[in-house]
Amino acid sequence: MGGIIDPTGKKIAIVGAGPSGLSCAYYSAINGHDVTVFERQHYPGGMMRYGIPEYRLPKATLDKEIDIIKKLGVKIMTKKTLGTHIRLEDLARDFDAVYLAIGSWRATPMHIEGENLPGVWLGIQFLEQVTKQADIQIGDTVVVIGGGNTAIDCARTALRKGAKTVKLIYRRTRDEMPAEPYEVEEALHEGVEMLFLMAPTSIVMENGKKKLQCIRMQLGEPDRSGRRRPVPIEGSNFEIEADTIIGAIGQSTNTQFLYNDLPVKLNKWGDIEINGKTSQTSEPNIFAGGDCVTGPATVIQAVAAGRRAAEAIDSYLMRGYVQESHIDYSCSRGSLEDLPKWEFEHFPKLERAKMPAISLKEREGNFKEVELGLSEEAAREEARRCLRCGCTQRYNCDLRREASEHDIVFEKPIHERPYIPIVEDHPFIIRDHNKCISCGRCIAACAEVEGPDVLTFYMKHGRQLVGTKSGLPLRETDCVSCGQCVNACPCGALEARSEKGKVFRAINDPTKTVVAFVAPAVRSVVSSHYGIPYDKASGFMAGLLKKLGFDKVFDFSFAADLTIVEETTEFLNRVANKGVMPQFTSCCPGWVNFVERRYPELIPHLSTCKSPQQMMGATVKNHYAKLAGINKEDLYVVSIVPCIAKKYEAARPEFAPDGIRDVDAVLTSLEMMRMAELKRIDTSTIEPQEFDEPYRQVSGAGILFGASGGVAEAAMRMAVEKLTGKVITDHLDFEEVRGFEGLKEATIQANGTTVRVAVVSGLRNAEPIIEKILQGVDVGYDLIEVMACPGGCICGAGHPVPEKVGTLEQRQQVLINIDKISTYRKSQENPDILRLYEDFYGEPNSPLAHKLLHTHYHPVNGDVGRGKVRRKANSVFVTRQITFCTCDACAAKGSRELYASTLEQVRKLKMDAFVEVNTIRLKEDHNGQGIYIALDGERIDKSRLENLPLNL
Repeated sequence: MGGIIDPTGKKIAIVGAGPSGLSCAYYSAINGHDVTVFERQHYPGGMMRYGIPEYRLPKATLDKEIDIIKKLGVKIMTKKTLGTHIRLEDLARDFDAVYLAIGSWRATPMHIEGENLPGVWLGIQFLEQVTKQADIQIGDTVVVIGGGNTAIDCARTALRKGAKTVKLIYRRTRDEMPAEPYEVEEALHEGVEMLFLMAPTSIVMENGKKKLQCIRMQLGEPDRSGRRRPVPIEGSNFEIEADTIIGAIGQSTNTQFLYNDLPVKLNKWGDIEINGKTSQTSEPNIFAGGDCVTGPATVIQAVAAGRRAAEAIDSYLMRGYVQESHIDYSCSRGSLEDLPKWEFEHFPKLERAKMPAISLKEREGNFKEVELGLSEEAAREEARRCLRCGCTQRYNCDLRREASEHDIVFEKPIHERPYIPIVEDHPFIIRDHNKCISCGRCIAACAEVEGPDVLTFYMKHGRQLVGTKSGLPLRETDCVSCGQCVNACPCGALEARSEKGKVFRAINDPTKTVVAFVAPAVRSVVSSHYGIPYDKASGFMAGLLKKLGFDKVFDFSFAADLTIVEETTEFLNRVANKGVMPQFTSCCPGWVNFVERRYPELIPHLSTCKSPQQMMGATVKNHYAKLAGINKEDLYVVSIVPCIAKKYEAARPEFAPDGIRDVDAVLTSLEMMRMAELKRIDTSTIEPQEFDEPYRQVSGAGILFGASGGVAEAAMRMAVEKLTGKVITDHLDFEEVRGFEGLKEATIQANGTTVRVAVVSGLRNAEPIIEKILQGVDVGYDLIEVMACPGGCICGAGHPVPEKVGTLEQRQQVLINIDKISTYRKSQENPDILRLYEDFYGEPNSPLAHKLLHTHYHPVNGDVGRGKVRRKANSVFVTRQITFCTCDACAAKGSRELYASTLEQVRKLKMDAFVEVNTIRLKEDHNGQGIYIALDGERIDKSRLENLPLNL
């Protein structure tokens, strides 16, 4: 339940306590309005109570839902019929707004002779009387006419009322039935006999028995619904004897109350006409929705209409006008049947979970709920069957938002677009060119925002695609895995591989102890996204992660403190021992990737320290595991960061000693928030908690790690103390290294030593300094912090994309504010850090610290060498060539037929832009048995052609 707004003093009348009316009441009450619901029946619920049988929707469950709405202050007045007890004109006068949700309760007559005889019912009337426990004698034989859900409900209800034989007559075939297939299956399972291609013509009474006169049908041409029209077969008349006959062929809206009331306009079908974008009728303060507008539909559609109406009414009451809603742009590749089957052939084929249900014997003579619900484990297994063929970016797609705002409607193109294989040439970045709109934002982000400049446009068989400048797979280029290209993509063509599933599985594994630690920059986004004050963000985050199911939650800022102690100690040792200078920080994995790939000569200048993520992982897997008595294999460590490059870093083989990774999974800020949404966590109920021992205490210096300049500022706070030998308590803020400029610098002098510090924001801004250092030029700095992403971690690609000017400044200010109110503001005074060294590591840069907290970075082949010479290769979109020999020997074995069938298959799969199929006639002996087939010039066995395109 959402938070309730303060009372507005506005009154709303809702006519009808069905799904649409109750939904509107719920959301209107939350918006602070005084809501009164008028219902003609004795009890609220509408069609959910009187139209859906108890065995499908228990009324006790419905009553619980209605009680929640009542507790919001909604008044429900029953036995109040519009046109009899209340008038629309009076409601419009006495209330500020009126919502009509009267449903479609008028059953459609069969329009045949004899339908008014005793024992002949219309479907919705029959179900209503059964719910009201009326004394209905239906006899042994019941015939139901119709093919929708109401007809199925009537048939199954008749069995429960004691009928021995129930027949359902439908004028089309089972394939055309509008009823839900599983409902049809259940009816057959319970013993309902279905007679297809038959239609009633009249009902007659003979000797106290009713006889339904019928005629057989055949399917003709399709009608407006797309279903083939049933056509009578002349001379095929027959009759069925029955005790009770129920016609359930449709429903309509009863609007007789309007005849002597306000002239609310109706449409040509007799339903209430509204403005689809405002839910308003022809009377400005009267709104309508649900079945009385759309005709009979589903409960969920009615609920949605009620919610839309509540928002429209709120806008009308609070603004004086209704802000028009719009339907979000939606496009589709079609139904499951329309998708190419080969796309899913590599998935294991798993049967759908069978819904547990009570036995047929248990259903006899009662209305017990049939479906028992899946167990938690069965539900999880069923969820794992999802093929994830939808677009994962549908809720934050810039293209979709723009299309929605401009009321663009998707129309399936008349031409067939060739399918382009999804490119997975990077461990954590996936490219789907079938979604690409060639906007160039990913190319610009790589070149102008981050700096590696590895992407470009190129043409392939008339299509403009995005690929690497060198043609090499992305993992073999100078890509630093920052993910800014993913953030820049407006339509989901680029996607970061998610690890949510891995983490959920670990959380649900009783043998695992799952530990999370959260980076400093994450709390800046949590603060803005959930509206949490900066001083409450840490406690909120710890509480949220505990609610998600993590056993222990540690603060990443602790590892930032640990990094400062190790890295500053290393720096001071270099200064004292005249080591390789200047020293570059190694906290940012994107920066480290850049050095290893494009400037490996700079590796000696890199600090040997691991990043805070890997320091924390190593410490948890070695120190905490020992402290808690947990085997490393049973300890699952999850890092939560704003950075996609951290995923790449955690997977480096050197960070998995003995085959056990220090960090088992990396979640971005977006993934963490998505997990909370998936578990439907109401964040307003989160109880703030402290981070867990033994890494609870953190310093403000560690918090500053989340923004550009934070590492340098934290290091300077420690360096000044170490160089002077004095504890500093003021002048802790080195504001000159904060901010978003590409290059910032500061100088500190302590005890005769001058330390010159530079802070570089963005890889593009680092290259001029790197080039000078490699040329032997003294750049005038001793310590240089580099963050790959401009602005540092607060601008990481794992964060939500900033939508407003000033967002990054606000994120940085959250960290600065937390630093200022911190009990400890220097890493070296964190008592938990001091205790860790005393109990485990000994001292900074000790042999054990070097083993677990430091590493050796090494050159990695990229695509740009010294002098900016780019290696070249064929594009990853290589055209594969399949060649068949058609010499006499091969032709006799069927090579021409195999060539033709392969060519047809390639065209069917829309792969002809990437697979060429041709023939060759070899004159010389080509050895071997069977048909000569070559793939890109190398002979293959014909079995490789059995599973195109996967075997290519």
